[in-house]
Amino acid sequence: MDKSQLIRRILQLANESDGHVSFRAFIEATGLSERSLRDQPWFQGWNALLEEAGLETRRFKVDRTPPSRIAEAVAELIARSGKWPTEDELRRERTQNTAFPSAGVISPMRKSGELARLIVELGANQPAFSLAAAVAAKHQVQVPDAATLDEKIKGYVYMLRSGRSYKIGKSNDPSRRFREVRLELPDETIQVHAIPTDDPSGIETYWHQRFAAKRVRSTEFFLLSADDVRAFKRRKYQ
Repeated sequence: MDKSQLIRRILQLANESDGHVSFRAFIEATGLSERSLRDQPWFQGWNALLEEAGLETRRFKVDRTPPSRIAEAVAELIARSGKWPTEDELRRERTQNTAFPSAGVISPMRKSGELARLIVELGANQPAFSLAAAVAAKHQVQVPDAATLDEKIKGYVYMLRSGRSYKIGKSNDPSRRFREVRLELPDETIQVHAIPTDDPSGIETYWHQRFAAKRVRSTEFFLLSADDVRAFKRRKYQ
């Protein structure tokens, strides 16, 4: 896909989503890898592409940007990387994408625990951010209201999609497990959802039995319908 084709695709997606397209949404819709796009000599950042396409960009300023939008930007980064970002990774993202919030915007929210709390709330309302929320949940220890739930969580039952099939497994760190599985599978692998639970083995067994008729041989992979996936994604704690 050359630059002109890419801009046309951005405009098409913008028309389908109220005029705005995030970098993460574009990568998911096109199947392009983030690295292949960033390696292009003409790529000067996602914000620059949006401007060239004539679309409104999202620039972040300390005194103007709602915390929810800052949390969404960081959640998109977590969804791509599969882990809680370090300070260096946040600065690197800002260098590569000027639309990303600066350290001066993120740091106060990060230190207070507000950033993690907002990302967890975002995941509860938008399934696409469920795994980002699972990662953020581990960084809510500074927030008193999250302490009780955090103590109950003993692990996660996760769902990944690879090609036409879905893998359901258990892990105490679903983002790390996603990175491991992604390297093992030949098809593109996408994070779908993770269910926090106090009984990972029992909840994994429940979903394996529920979808037993759709299991691919004796593996943890299943051929699921859209309704099956929606049923799994509705579970926030089990």
